[in-house]
Amino acid sequence: MLLIRLQKRPGIAVITPENVDDLWTIRRIVIPKDIISGHTKRVIKDKSEHARPGKGERIRVKLSIEVEKINLDHLLERIRISGKIVETSDESISKGAYHSFNLTIGNSIIIKKNYFEDFHINLIKNKIKSTDRYIIICIDRRQAGIGLITGTHLKLFSNIESGLAGKMYKTNTSYSNYFDKILKDIINIHTKGIKIIVTGPSEIKKEFVNYCIGKAKNLAEYITIIEGVDLGGQDGIFMSLKSPNFKNFLQKSELTKAILFTEEAISRISRGDKKVCFTFNDTLRASKMSSINVVMISSKIFEGRNETDVIELLNNIEKFKGRTFLLDSSTEIGKQIDSLGGVLALLRYQMDWVD
Repeated sequence: MLLIRLQKRPGIAVITPENVDDLWTIRRIVIPKDIISGHTKRVIKDKSEHARPGKGERIRVKLSIEVEKINLDHLLERIRISGKIVETSDESISKGAYHSFNLTIGNSIIIKKNYFEDFHINLIKNKIKSTDRYIIICIDRRQAGIGLITGTHLKLFSNIESGLAGKMYKTNTSYSNYFDKILKDIINIHTKGIKIIVTGPSEIKKEFVNYCIGKAKNLAEYITIIEGVDLGGQDGIFMSLKSPNFKNFLQKSELTKAILFTEEAISRISRGDKKVCFTFNDTLRASKMSSINVVMISSKIFEGRNETDVIELLNNIEKFKGRTFLLDSSTEIGKQIDSLGGVLALLRYQMDWVD
């Protein structure tokens, strides 16, 4: 999350979400009666005599609305915020009319409220600290997979094919065209500070790194080669997330922490240790008793459940200094949490009523 301004009283925050976690943070902070400002598109109808009915021009305007409804759409990665317009940059738009913002990743928003609670301020600041990013390239002689890790989320890009096959693997064939395509994608994704991890079988990964350094010297300081992954492409990326070498290199990343906490929770379940719970009702009850140390939640938790119940759970945990990890099914760990119903928590102490 990018933070431009944060003021406690009167409450003002100017922020830009960078991933789904950030959208969830905004969803937890914004409540009815707050004022939301941002740029949006609105249809301005042509009122001239010969105008076609129902037709109008979509223009970009800056609006402020008083929030009435707010919902997070996980599939589309956006927040939909609805309410009455209280301020507008275009005189043709009436105050008091209804409008809906669709806030997506990368778009800035201004949040105004009477005051921000200390809990809200800590939530925003913690998300700023946890926006670690890594690019993973898993390459072999046939294909390369590229993934972008942001916090606990993994975004996969399409595999890049070398176009080589059969006996050509064993020749001194130039990979320059293949490497060029990979490098172009990396440059499009990379920004200052993002580390680049190159892995995969054989020595081709080292050839690729040398090629990158020769073509884009500014990337040299960010690149690290990791051994121990025997597949290329997207399958290799999933394998790398389980690799001990990978976990060791990213031991301070949010994703690796979530993986380790999940492994500990599953270990407790197998040992019969009661300091763990994995049903929503049990977890919510434990959260009200300040019992939860860490919780891993996946999108599965929203199936057939009101968003406000999930927000109550997360807020309870963090108010009592617990940690929350929001995971998606793009990673193996997200699939594990899905299989448990969408929630898995490590407890500070045993709860006798937990099954």
